[in-house]
Amino acid sequence: MNITRKSFLTGSLATLATMAVPANLAQAAKRLVFGGGPAGGTFQVVANAVQTYGPIKKLDNIKIKAQSSAGSVENLRKVNTGRSHFGVVYSGHVFQGREGILKNDPNKYEDVMAVAFLYGAPAQLVVRKGSGIKSVKDLEGKRVGVGNAGSGAFANCELFFTHMGIWDKIERNAMG
Repeated sequence: MNITRKSFLTGSLATLATMAVPANLAQAAKRLVFGGGPAGGTFQVVANAVQTYGPIKKLDNIKIKAQSSAGSVENLRKVNTGRSHFGVVYSGHVFQGREGILKNDPNKYEDVMAVAFLYGAPAQLVVRKGSGIKSVKDLEGKRVGVGNAGSGAFANCELFFTHMGIWDKIERNAMG
């Protein structure tokens, strides 16, 4: 039997969904909210896949509802407050939230727990050939796509470009 990474991850999520629900909640045929991301984004695709995964759909006492969101940071907040039961969150935001060091948010998000590695998300900085841009510093004064406002992509761009000293020197285009 050849087990793919996708089938392993979705099977693991089904198992975690079953184990993470208290017995009294499971008997009530409760709907569990799984926070995704903006429509069409990878986080939402993951949440939709979990919702429609065969073994999860066959559960009699648990129904998963994929819910779109602004992304990583919003999902962290919603899971911490109980407005979502699960959510796709970048590991860096889980760490920052637990430590109380999220940008403009001193709250500590201690009622969350990482339960699965869903996929790797390397980020690439891409420019047009012939643009003359050879380094990150060359982006000063240029329009740069930084992800949807409030999304994990936006937050990660802000961290990166701030570290590089140019966050306030680029024209930020908040787009997904």
